[in-house]
Amino acid sequence: MPSNPEFPVYFEVQPPPHLAGSLECLWIMRPGWAPAVTHRVFPDGCADILFTAGPCRRSLQLVGPMTRFQDFQIPSRQLLVGARFHPGMWVPQIDTSGSLLTDQMPLLEDFWGQRARTLLSRLAEATTPERCISLLAESIRNGHAPTALQRALAWMRVRHGSVSLDEIANQAGFSPRQFRRLCLQQTGLSPKLLARIQRFRLALSQVRANAGRHAHLAADCGYFDQSHLISEFQRFSGRTPADFLAG
Repeated sequence: MPSNPEFPVYFEVQPPPHLAGSLECLWIMRPGWAPAVTHRVFPDGCADILFTAGPCRRSLQLVGPMTRFQDFQIPSRQLLVGARFHPGMWVPQIDTSGSLLTDQMPLLEDFWGQRARTLLSRLAEATTPERCISLLAESIRNGHAPTALQRALAWMRVRHGSVSLDEIANQAGFSPRQFRRLCLQQTGLSPKLLARIQRFRLALSQVRANAGRHAHLAADCGYFDQSHLISEFQRFSGRTPADFLAG
């Protein structure tokens, strides 16, 4: 069915191949014409560079990793364009500890200075959301070869958080205590919380794909039982799986 033009429409774009190791996706939320829309964002372990363009405001922010869901008011005719980093892959771009930005949304200018001001000016002059996507991608510098910690975080992501602290620390070549400290610095989240969020993301995708068929979902997503799944789903989305599907 066609989308309702009254409300914002969200879709994702694959990053260029040379940025695939750093970016999960680039994304656009096209504006709608409703007076204002409340949009709930779920934690995903990632961080985003976010460009916002409305009739009266343009901004360029860094959205740090979230520990819980947050509701945002999307005004009428406001365009959002973002670049979403894999866990642990945005700190080298921003050059600050991830733990300082958890649940924060500072201006990108605070970290990039003139580089961010120039990018904001170019984004403001762009004539299409697709051009904004290209400008964001161009602004992200190619990283070096992934570190042992980043490789371990990627392994954790592929396993949807179904790993123990001992396993993931061993994968990176650190003690569990060292890995916990470095993971917090690099991702803004503890390994345990990051794993829970990644497991929730898997559960969220499975709930969407298998509406009404949840008999084996808890086990498939690494939860102890159905009550554990429901509890974690409520923690990170504010709803039970059934409530989520009901809208």
